[in-house]
Amino acid sequence: MVTLKKRRDFLALRRAPKTGTPAFLLAGMASAEAGAGARVGFTVTKKLGGAVVRNRIRRRLRAAAGEIFPQYATAGADYVLIARNAAETRPYDAILDDMKRALLRLARDIK
Repeated sequence: MVTLKKRRDFLALRRAPKTGTPAFLLAGMASAEAGAGARVGFTVTKKLGGAVVRNRIRRRLRAAAGEIFPQYATAGADYVLIARNAAETRPYDAILDDMKRALLRLARDIK
């Protein structure tokens, strides 16, 4: 799994199709730069808390993406996970289920 790090990649995904869950918002679209695999970026704003809270949320989302994305992500697509308040307290199994459902919903829009 390759991680998005450049601002231009995140900005390109602002107009991408999105789907929401209680823990995060997932945006995704096909990308020529993604190659054979999927790329994923993580956004956790300061509104969610201090550095410790934001890092905890980012670690949880990164771990869930590491488990789910290899099986369900569309090859050649870019995704951004935008964290919500519930990402910190939602049970990890529920985050995994949410991520799987969100990827399957977006797969119809990514071609």
